[in-house]
Amino acid sequence: MAAILLVLTLCAAWPAAGQDVPRVQVFGGYSYTRFDSPSFGFSSPSGLNGYNFAPAFNLIRGFGVAAEVSGQYGSILDLRDIAVGPQFLYPKGNVLFFGHALIGSARSLVHVGNGEEDTARAVALGGGMDFGITSRFAVRVFQLDYLHTDLFSQTQNNLRFSTGLVYRWGAIKKGHRPPPLAP
Repeated sequence: MAAILLVLTLCAAWPAAGQDVPRVQVFGGYSYTRFDSPSFGFSSPSGLNGYNFAPAFNLIRGFGVAAEVSGQYGSILDLRDIAVGPQFLYPKGNVLFFGHALIGSARSLVHVGNGEEDTARAVALGGGMDFGITSRFAVRVFQLDYLHTDLFSQTQNNLRFSTGLVYRWGAIKKGHRPPPLAP
């Protein structure tokens, strides 16, 4: 599902027309992860609550680089990750749609027994929607990510939902086309 959302966002970002795109965005907010804890031997997936912090620098209209730091916590395990990668943007009125493909590292701490920890590769594919309130602030209505991790030599397929505030500054304005040359 997240892969389909990413592909659609990539296709839509190319003709991004009409609105200004912020040069810099800084998102901070709440995050919920449905973690694939049966891969660790638990009977059901774990619901983890935490934070998501994501600065992004947009290089041109429709394309930028994003980084993400998140931490989610539960009674039996914690998950933290850091990742970076390309971000694709599509502005439409007061709404900015985005998609990203981030690669980085995840760290998990299991609070059972000796409290084991592991660090492994993480891949986050997803996207979302920001709704502009003012020129400087927006609400991240939703961000949905498929988060793939390989902790404790097992594969985890997780879903993460985030929402919160976005601070933005600078703008990449839509370029003006020069008048056509007379024949």
